[in-house]
Amino acid sequence: MADNNGFEVTKHHRSKVEKLHVLSDPVNLRSHLLKRSEPAVFHGAISNWACAKWTPEFLAAELGGHKTKFRLFSRSKLAKDGSSCRRAAMETDCEFEIATFGEFIQWLNGCMEQSGHLARFERNFYWCYADYKYMAELFHDFPHLRQSVNWGSFGFPERSGNESTIWIGSKEASTPCHMDTYGCNLVAQIYGRKKWILFPPIETPKLYPTRIPYEESSVFSQVDVTNPDLSKFPSFAEASQYEVILEPGDVLFVPKKWWHYVETLDTSISVNTWIELESDHIERVREALIRTLVCALKKQEGANEKAWVNPTEQIGTHEHNMEYLYKALNAVKQTEAKKDVLHPDKHSSGDERIMNDERRRKDERQFGYGQERNNISTDDLINCLTTSDVIDPLTILLLSKCGITEISEFHL
Repeated sequence: MADNNGFEVTKHHRSKVEKLHVLSDPVNLRSHLLKRSEPAVFHGAISNWACAKWTPEFLAAELGGHKTKFRLFSRSKLAKDGSSCRRAAMETDCEFEIATFGEFIQWLNGCMEQSGHLARFERNFYWCYADYKYMAELFHDFPHLRQSVNWGSFGFPERSGNESTIWIGSKEASTPCHMDTYGCNLVAQIYGRKKWILFPPIETPKLYPTRIPYEESSVFSQVDVTNPDLSKFPSFAEASQYEVILEPGDVLFVPKKWWHYVETLDTSISVNTWIELESDHIERVREALIRTLVCALKKQEGANEKAWVNPTEQIGTHEHNMEYLYKALNAVKQTEAKKDVLHPDKHSSGDERIMNDERRRKDERQFGYGQERNNISTDDLINCLTTSDVIDPLTILLLSKCGITEISEFHL
């Protein structure tokens, strides 16, 4: 059976993730993916990729003495109450060590005397993950490895290993449940198997989102989705979830803002690329705002950065964050200006254009934006954040956190 886009479709009822076999050309597939709002699995889609035959041993031999950082977590790490628990590990809960892939192979095989500094982590008690490694950096001196990845068959010929990341981990290595605010995602399973648990954006409130630990564009769930505490997170019981197991050769498409928890079922190698979307410009403004607020509040609190900043994230000064915010705003401005040049109010009447101009001038007088300026000041940010449109919903949220839901007497 083929759908309107020319793809053969069969339903995987257990996981509810569509399995697609490409019947059309890559250009059509690209267009379909950029508009698609549901995840999908493509079977055997990378059989002609050079990296399809990669193994951990092959990469260890290719990379030789090249070292990278590994993330490790104890399967029996104690909970705060002292009881043993199995849970998804945030990166701030993990330990890190530098090693070669050859030493990682020795560690996997239990040869601790040849596994370098990884030897301090007992094989039976820890999992180990070289995750989120930019191939352009890890394989900087190995261009043939970067060229082994080619997303052209999915309609993105401009993307190769240079625009991809690689994930290499032992059994049970995991990525905590989170949602990416930028772009959509293509994931190729090269070696071993991985389990993905996905949740659509509409389920966000039931996943109890948090920005701590902070990482740009990553919103984490407070719920251990593999072993949820329903007394603490009762709404999670009603969350609709999708599960799929990726086999070697499979490619998973993850639409924008779909939550996902990932766990390796075997020693695993996978490669992914994030596809930028036009909406990312606005998302970067949101992320810049969040970054500025989180940093200002947590630094004022005096909190230890290791407790609230993901190890992969770098936190700058307030001035740096404000500059980042300005650049994000300017990127949107430039994008909109290009649209105006291509389509100058083509759907607006003369009267509507006059009204739009009046609204712009009113906003400029009231808030000071829309004018040519070199930067956005802290005062600008304060004035925007303290309007009733922002403060009133925030007040309602904070009151509900305190169990106050009847707020009519407060006349918000």
